[in-house]
Amino acid sequence: MDEEPLTDLTGQEAPGKEEFHICTELSDFPVSDCPAFLREGVGGVCISGHITIQVLDNKFRIAPNMVFTLLPWQLAFIKEVSEDFRMTFFRISQTMFIDTLSGLWRLRPGFFFYMSRHLVSGSDEGYIRRFLSYCDLMEYWNKHSPANCRRETVMQFLRLYYWILYAAYINDPMAEVTRYTHKEELAFRFMHYIIEEHSPDKDVTYYARKLGLSAKSLTNLIRSISGQSARDWIVFYTIFEIKTLLRDSSLDIKAIAARTHFPDHATLRPLLSPLYRHDPYEVPREFLFLIFIFFCFLTGFPYCLTILAIIALIISV
Repeated sequence: MDEEPLTDLTGQEAPGKEEFHICTELSDFPVSDCPAFLREGVGGVCISGHITIQVLDNKFRIAPNMVFTLLPWQLAFIKEVSEDFRMTFFRISQTMFIDTLSGLWRLRPGFFFYMSRHLVSGSDEGYIRRFLSYCDLMEYWNKHSPANCRRETVMQFLRLYYWILYAAYINDPMAEVTRYTHKEELAFRFMHYIIEEHSPDKDVTYYARKLGLSAKSLTNLIRSISGQSARDWIVFYTIFEIKTLLRDSSLDIKAIAARTHFPDHATLRPLLSPLYRHDPYEVPREFLFLIFIFFCFLTGFPYCLTILAIIALIISV
């Protein structure tokens, strides 16, 4: 079977697509009565009525004052919903979800499976009021932040939300002893191996052998749980790790290459290029050259050196 393109996991959204929404209508809810792998992340609260959502083999009945969270790539569908069901929820794209989590700790592989069994994270009135106020804050700053800071502002709020969930996971004494199905156990081990051993020379076949499976069996198993192939997840975690390390200003490209097990920084550069391309704070080197040339003419800098600067600009383009 041919591998599918990596667009879903690397987070390439359609141009102009909104990455963040606050919604109240069931028609905007990215889960339907047909089982499907989620392409967005959701955090919401039930205001009235009830809804039953199934994630993998786990059913959850969500009633008033319950806060719930769904992650991208979870297999979910609605089993039942009452006529008076009302909710407030946020939706974020896969891209924003990945970039948000890259600002947290190095996530343990069990978090994804933990969240498939812990959909509801709060049910008291104080928690609900805080969640609604939190949504109001995100909506306000999404509309009123400067355009070049809007996305990062919203992600800072989202990091707090997901950090609270992750903190609950790592402090739950039962989290690591929960019994999983055989398929989930294999997927958990696969994710663990990727995090601990990932490198450019380790492909699906390498991880399949460690699990005692064929590459095709591993790909089908991972796809049945997450909707993505094993190869997709290997590439995703590599990019996720790089994005996390790029936030550490003390690391240069050589150090990042070493941390992510690339043979040298030259091998890593092609993968970094798309990550820098959309950075609003990056100043293109061509622009810096033009500033330098303008400075040369303005200050009467030696004519020959100015010509050299122009030649350097032409060569660099």
